[in-house]
Amino acid sequence: MLKKIYVMITLVVLTVNVTAKECVPVGGMALANAISETSLVAALTGDMTGARAEILKQTKTKTGLLLDMEHFFVNDKGGMLHTKDKATLTKIPAREGIYMLEINYIVSKSFGTLKGYTGSFSSYGLMKLNEGKVVLRYQGQLCK
Repeated sequence: MLKKIYVMITLVVLTVNVTAKECVPVGGMALANAISETSLVAALTGDMTGARAEILKQTKTKTGLLLDMEHFFVNDKGGMLHTKDKATLTKIPAREGIYMLEINYIVSKSFGTLKGYTGSFSSYGLMKLNEGKVVLRYQGQLCK
């Protein structure tokens, strides 16, 4: 009887390990600069070390702008993420050209040490639109 219980517990543990997802946190800070009207590059701290962003579509709203974007993120371990994103820029009253920036990143492809990871993460920060400068905090979790 004791042997049967041990075998059942072992099978349950093995089943849990096979179906468990491997997740990693993603977080840090970014300083970005526009290199054209639709492209930005960024130095990142934390889990990623650099990024390139492209604005694919821009829509004006009553409070600011909505952007369709894509990003390529890299880390210092040989990993890369390609994301498809939605960004919301909200005008800050009495601060000409400064916007609150919120971005939701959805991983579309992952490479290298991040191959197989999927999911999404988000960021929030400020953008000086007329100068093309951004500072933000990003955070989330990716799993495979």
